[in-house]
Amino acid sequence: MATVRKREAAKRDLIAQWVWYAENANIETADRFLKTADDTVSMLAAQPEAGYRFFVRGPEVQGMRRFPLSDGFEKILLFYFPLKDGIELVRVVHGNRNLDRLLMEGFFG
Repeated sequence: MATVRKREAAKRDLIAQWVWYAENANIETADRFLKTADDTVSMLAAQPEAGYRFFVRGPEVQGMRRFPLSDGFEKILLFYFPLKDGIELVRVVHGNRNLDRLLMEGFFG
């Protein structure tokens, strides 16, 4: 079975996004978001090279990949590192956020 490691920041991101959907849409949408995220993370753990390489400077982010969710949540991006036996989920971020600024602030650290 493939390994999925989630950094604390990724766990917080998932919870915060669930809360946002629960407050701004409904509980069913929030739950569907979590199921979609879980399904996508499981798929990536089995196929860690499936995501797009995330090209940025800095040794701490070399090899990082990103992958969008589906099922109506395509703007939500998963950032992760491939592992030999799965993935390490780093962050879960809405694609409209300023990623350059977040990187400068130590977003992926």
